[in-house]
Amino acid sequence: MSYERRVLLRHSLASIIALGLTGISRFLYNVIVSRRFGVEELGRANSLISQAFFLAIPLSFFAVALGKYASEFLGSNREEAVRSITLPSFLLPLAGLLLLPFNVYLSLLAVFRGIQLTIRNFLYGIHRGEHYAYLITLAFLGFLTGFLVHDVFAPYLLFLGFISAFALVYLVKFNLIGRPRKRELKLLLSYSSFAFLGTLSGVFLIQGPYFMSEYLAGAEVAGKVSAVLSAAFLLTYLPQVLQSAIMPLFSYKYGKNENEYIKFLAEKTTRLLILVTGAAIFVLMLLGREVLSFFFSFDVGPAFYIALMAMEVYISYNPSIVALNSTAYVRNGTIVALLGAVISFLSWLYLIPLSGSIGVMLGLLLGYWVILIGSAHYSRKLLGISWGIYSPLIVALALQSLIFLSKIALLIGFLTFLAYGRKDVKEILGLLKFFRGRES
Repeated sequence: MSYERRVLLRHSLASIIALGLTGISRFLYNVIVSRRFGVEELGRANSLISQAFFLAIPLSFFAVALGKYASEFLGSNREEAVRSITLPSFLLPLAGLLLLPFNVYLSLLAVFRGIQLTIRNFLYGIHRGEHYAYLITLAFLGFLTGFLVHDVFAPYLLFLGFISAFALVYLVKFNLIGRPRKRELKLLLSYSSFAFLGTLSGVFLIQGPYFMSEYLAGAEVAGKVSAVLSAAFLLTYLPQVLQSAIMPLFSYKYGKNENEYIKFLAEKTTRLLILVTGAAIFVLMLLGREVLSFFFSFDVGPAFYIALMAMEVYISYNPSIVALNSTAYVRNGTIVALLGAVISFLSWLYLIPLSGSIGVMLGLLLGYWVILIGSAHYSRKLLGISWGIYSPLIVALALQSLIFLSKIALLIGFLTFLAYGRKDVKEILGLLKFFRGRES
């Protein structure tokens, strides 16, 4: 088995565990808090958590660059260069402690989240993603323990606090801290200045719906948005599994000047994600609204369907924008992400007061569409990635919109989608090609 295949398999399996538990934790948190404290308290809690997670992005300013260059340096056998960029990357999140006098929960959650993002990118960057899976599994036990405390923030404080403590021990134990050097710091700063804006935009589209809905429509609407997105965002862990696995390989191959492999990998993963996600969303539209409404004890409404379609668009553009950000084109990926975030923000100012949770999902869908169009344009122009890989997405969204007519119409649409994609299904189910990759 080639090195690339081993990394893909290890990181994919590790990510399935780590991201799966992370996604489940958010869903469990929303269900339990909703039932124990009520929908308004759920909205307020998620608003503060989302603000903390948003603040964690500047605190983890170097995280994405740390993962990219750790992998690139590894590909060029520069292990000392890897050590030189760890210390500034992990010290920066501690700046969030300055917020302690204003809000203890906000400060600690932001710091712990910043460290989590940094250790995650670092472990995948040095091709030890399985260690992150072990960490999340243990931290999840702390998360569950937090529900024994009558504090709405205790589960996340224990979950993220454990991860932060582990990060310190891990860096010391494996001697991964070195003296910062000017050459590597310059690279870290240069890349991060653009990667940061792109990451900030992406996180705004994930965390923004919670606090924007509370500010513009009140805690009850924020609670409904929390319920819908806690389920819909579970879908986004599928591309994050692949992203965690393939981003280090994009950078690793870029370090070896093997650009054709980057195009190959991006196209294969995009087609896989569109087909698998499309089929999953048809099933969720048929059954999910009733199940979710049962869990939360209120009807989540048609906003659930729009949220699923927004997630489908997000998942579809993910490999292309990751390819841009992992190579020499981080500026292009950042511009696209910023534009999508701005479009969503402006649309929310109008749509949320007008139509509540439905307005949140429509604004999210619009922002993701802008990012998809932009990333498709740049990935075609700069990496040669075909626009044709998105045609199944257009078909899927058109057929999924039949849910607003009836579930019978949607079922017919589902069968039509499967018939349309039968050739692609056979090709994708030769996923063996994907894992075989191209021998280096």
